[in-house]
Formats: sequence, structure tokens, C-alpha cells
Amino acid sequence: MVRQYQELKSQHPGTLLFFRLGDFYELFFEDAVIGARELQITLTARHKERGDPIPMCGVPHHSAANYIAKLVRRGYRVAVCEQTEEASKTKKLVRREVIRIVTPGTPIDPQLLEAKESTYLAAVCARGNNVGAAFLDISTGEFRATQASGNEAWTRIAADVESYAPRELLFPAALAPLVRAGFGVAPHTKSLPLSDESNGDQVPGPPTDASALTFGNSAIALTPLDDWLWQANDAEALLLKQFGVQSLDGFALTGKTEAIMAAGACLRYAQDTQRAAAAHVSDIVYFEPQDHLVLDNITVRNLELVEGLGSGNASRSLLDVIDETVTGMGARLLRSWLLRPSIHRGEVEARHGAVAELHTSHMKRDGLRALLKEVSDVERLSGRLNLGSATPRDLVALRRSLDQVPGIRERLMNAESSLLQVLNESIDELADVRLLIASAIEDDPPAKVIDGGVIKSGYSTELDELRSLSHDAKQTIAALEAEERARTGIGNLRVRYNNVFGYFIEVSKGNAPRVPADYERRQTLANAERYTTTALKEYESKVLGAEERILQLESEVFSLICRQVAAETARIQATARALA
Repeated sequence: MVRQYQELKSQHPGTLLFFRLGDFYELFFEDAVIGARELQITLTARHKERGDPIPMCGVPHHSAANYIAKLVRRGYRVAVCEQTEEASKTKKLVRREVIRIVTPGTPIDPQLLEAKESTYLAAVCARGNNVGAAFLDISTGEFRATQASGNEAWTRIAADVESYAPRELLFPAALAPLVRAGFGVAPHTKSLPLSDESNGDQVPGPPTDASALTFGNSAIALTPLDDWLWQANDAEALLLKQFGVQSLDGFALTGKTEAIMAAGACLRYAQDTQRAAAAHVSDIVYFEPQDHLVLDNITVRNLELVEGLGSGNASRSLLDVIDETVTGMGARLLRSWLLRPSIHRGEVEARHGAVAELHTSHMKRDGLRALLKEVSDVERLSGRLNLGSATPRDLVALRRSLDQVPGIRERLMNAESSLLQVLNESIDELADVRLLIASAIEDDPPAKVIDGGVIKSGYSTELDELRSLSHDAKQTIAALEAEERARTGIGNLRVRYNNVFGYFIEVSKGNAPRVPADYERRQTLANAERYTTTALKEYESKVLGAEERILQLESEVFSLICRQVAAETARIQATARALA
């Protein structure tokens, strides 16, 4: 097991390896020392009797998300290693694989996300006087890129990085001095080993001046990546494949080589850490300085847009005063409008027109707010769905959110402002998706598929039969016993079960001559004979495997439903944007 751990650890340097052992995630060696210190849990050891103890500590798997969140907030990367085969099916060590790497810039778990704030992963790269940058929120699929040229290129890109305040910044390892100089970091500081170039024995520490940029109250973890990962052709090919297009012309990226390289690095890093294709990242928006008012960090701070002066208290900011949103999606959009205000007159006037209409129409506004209060974070639900981490409750939350759409459209039906009319046309009621989830998933399902009871009765014939078989075992046995008594004429015939032989038919010695030819002898006792039949064997196989098969089938059906819903991601995202 230790060899297996060390092999996986060597494949994922610069991470804390959460190694699944039964109902716990364990950390060993230096990881355990750091984990025990940061999580304030007990540090123990294995092999004490050998005189060379292995430090270890562990957390329960059902509450691991909270512990991982604490470590990631401290700037660590966590590799989650799961058992990928059943322990009961092999006497050897079970196979384990790293299924996901959680980093400061790639969180998808609710414990790591602020409902009202976007969480960006950023990448920057440069060649000559050209500097490119990209910003990806993997939880929602929002993807943006930009590029600057000339002597002020780094200043311009630094302002964008300040504005988006990403949690993690990727850059080519060779550009480390230039990145630090471009962002005003002291030249002598060093980035902690957060990337694949790190030594396997090293582990990233909490964010300090050496491992992170600091803009205002935001710390940005620095993650250098090997230079060979920044090839323009590879980045372009990756984006073309992701978006399913032949050219990037439609995304205004033609000739923007550095922006393409930065975007490719962001996408590849997200896919590698999530171990998923991230299909919800379906397009990219290229932006220029003239697309919005550029507000540097000093301006944002002095205007107290999102934080009060001095205290860093959000409750004393402009955003807090005007934010009456009732969805996380809307709150994030409002925040982004404040930090990057539009300078397009038509767009600004369209927003003002919609605000004016809702301001004067109290009934319409109150009706919309009442419906929107029932809407969950559809953007992030769609993200988890495409990253393979959606739970049964996520699907129910998605369905209940979409159930509000018809009512919202009805209240927007006679809207006069152009923006509200456009939003109404952009909202898809997704009746097919709602019907699928409603017919397949229980209204109040357990948190995890493995707990069972997720799929509704009537959706899967095979599942219904297995459940019936499991629930009605006693009645079935009684019916089988009565049937065999009638067929053989043996009144004291019994169908019984034990852990050694499973199900069997027991007949007294005196009635043995009356046993039918199709009975197969299994055991001889002093006063009775025990038999089985083809029908009883089939039933035994069904019953004994029913519970295991029920959980397996529920998982298969749930995964199929998730894939079917994820296939409608483009429609869901369009509706989510309109609702926001």
C-alpha cells in the first residue's frame, strides 16, 4: 500500500494526496505533518513497532469536502485519490487512481465557492511586446481572453488581472522573472512548487509573499507551468476541439497568438485537474480595453465599490448598498458590471430602460422576485453536471429552478423595454429536461447515489423488478413453497435459507421417494434431505445480488440521466444567463 501511495504521489508532485482507505482519506509522510497542522487533527503513525514510523492522519470521506476546502483556501493543491475497484472482488491491493485535483483556481465544490463572487483561473504569457491573458471560471464555464501590445502591455494586462482577481495565475516557468516584475513582485521572491515541474518531495505551503500576488485583500496563487505546455499550435487545436469549430475567427481571436496560448493553458489545466472534458466551457469572449471602463485596484478601493475603505468590510461598500439580487447568478453579474462598467451607450440605455420599467411596475417586479427566489445557481449546477460531480439533489435543484421559467416568461410577456423583451426570447422553458428529471429522480433524494432511493418507481422496469424482488422476498418464498407442495404433494416441504447453502428445499426422509426428478440433492441430514431446483437457483441468484445490482443500476441510470441533461448544456446556459 505504501508503494502504491508513493507511486501516486510521484505522479502528482506539489499536491497533498488524499488517499482513500475504506471510509477515510489518509495522508502520509510530510503530507500528514502538514495536514495535521493545518486541519488541527491528530497526527498518528504506522509501523511504530519497526522503529521507522510513517506519519499519518486522516479525515472521514463523507466530510472530506470541508477539510479540502480549508486546505485550498490556505493555498494548497489537493489530489483526491479514490478506490476504483471493490475490495471484496480481489484479495490483492485494490486499484486506486487520482480522480480530481483541487487547486485555488479550479474549485467546483460549494464549500469552496462564494455564491455572489466568480472564481477565476487566469493565465498570462508573453512574446516580445505582446502579452496575452485568459480568465476561466470553471464552475460556470465563463471564459474570456485578451491581448495587449507595446511598452505598456504588462501594465494593461496587470490591470485586467486586478479587475478579475483570479484565485490562481498560470504562466510559463521561463517567464517567472518577467511575470513578477510585470506585476510588481519583488525579484527575489520564489513561487512555491505548485506545478508539475516541482520536486515530488515538495509540497506547496500557504500563500505568502513568495507564493502569491496580493491585490487589495485578494491573494492570487502563482503556478508556473513547463514551457513546452505553451505551444501556440497545441493551444489553438485544443480550443478548436473544445468549441467544435474549424476556425477561431468567430471568437475574434484571429492573430491573437498570446491570447490563444493563455486560453489554451487555462483550458488544459482545468481539464487536467478535473479529469473531465469540461464540455460546459463552450465558447470564449475576446475583450479589448474599449469594451468597458478599466478601473484599477486603487480606484476600486477608493470608490469603495465592493469593500469599505480600511476595514475591508463588504457591508460598507456600494455593492452592498445596491445589491438586492435574489440569485447568486444575478449577484455575480451585478458585481462584474460594477467592476467593469459598460461604456457602450446603447447597452447602458437598454439596462436603464429595463430598470425603469421594473421600478414603476411593482406587481411585475415583485412577481419576478418571488419566482427568482426559487431559482438555484443554474450556472454552477450546469458546471457540476458537465464535470461529473452533480448529485441527485443538484438535478432536483435544476428542475425546480427551471420550473419557475414559465411563470417568469409569463410576467415578461408584455414587457415594453427592449432588454426585457430580448431576455424573454432568450429564456428556454426546457420542458423536455424538466420532464426527464421529474419522471426519473425522486423529489427528495438522498445526497449521494450510493445511498440508494434516487430513481423513481416506474422509470426503469429492471430496477422496479429488482426492488420488488428485494422487498417481497418473504412473499415470493412463501408462494414458491406453496407451489412446490402442490406440485409434489409433500405437505411438510419447506423452502429455507442459511449462509452456507443459500436457499434450499428441505424434505423429510420419509418423503424423499416422492421428490421429483428435477430436484438436485445438496445435503443429507439425519432426518431430512435438502435439494435445489433450477428455478430456486435463479431466484437465489436474483435475490442475493438484488441489493448490489439495485445500487449499481441506480448509479447507471443516474449517470445516463446526467449525460442526457448535460447534452442540453447550451440551452441551459442561455437560460441561466437570461435569468441572471
